[in-house]
Amino acid sequence: MRKALIVVDVQNDFYETGSLPVSGASQINEAINRAMRDSVYKAIVAGQDWHPSNHMSFAVNHGKEPFTPFDNEKGIGPVLWPVHCQQGTHGAAFHTNIETNRFDYIIRKGTHPHVDSYSIFRENDGTELGTDGLLRALGIEELDICGLALDYCLKYTVHDALLAGFKINVIINGTKGVEANIGDVQRTIEEFRRAGVELIER
Repeated sequence: MRKALIVVDVQNDFYETGSLPVSGASQINEAINRAMRDSVYKAIVAGQDWHPSNHMSFAVNHGKEPFTPFDNEKGIGPVLWPVHCQQGTHGAAFHTNIETNRFDYIIRKGTHPHVDSYSIFRENDGTELGTDGLLRALGIEELDICGLALDYCLKYTVHDALLAGFKINVIINGTKGVEANIGDVQRTIEEFRRAGVELIER
C-alpha cells in the first residue's frame, strides 16, 4: 500500500515551555524525525494550528479563565483554551528540533475565528480542509500518524482518517497526551484498538 506520514501540531505552544504544554512532548521528536527519514512514505503531511488573535476558542475572548467548560454548535469546545498557536507567533512555529525540511505539505487549521479545528482533515463544524482529497490524489491508502496531542488533535485526526477509509497506524512513541482528565490517554488508546488502529514504534 502507498503510505503517507501525518505529523500533527508539533508546535512550540504544545511543548513544555509553551502556553498549552503537553508533558514530555520533547521526548517524541526523535521518533518523528526517524519516521520522516524513512523512504517508505509517498508524502509527509504536517498539521499546524493557525489561529487568529480573535479566535473564539481562546478563553480571554470570552472574558473567562482557560479550561472553562464551553460548547457551541459551531465547533468551539468542550473547553476554552489559553491563547495558543496564534498566527505568525513563535508559539505557532514548529519546534526547532523537528526536521521540517522533510514536510511535503502543511495543512493549516483553526483559521476561522468562530470555528475550532482539532483534526487535520476537517474543522469541528465539518468543513473539509482538503487533506482527504490530497491523499487520494497521491494514491495513499495507509497512514502512519504521530504528533500532539494524542487525546485531542491526534485522536480526532485518526477518527476522520478512519471514516475516510484509510488503514491507520499510530506511532505510539511519537505522541504524548494532554491527560486533562485522569485516564484520557488510556481511553484513547483503547478506542484506537477497538477501531482496528495499529500501535507501532519507530
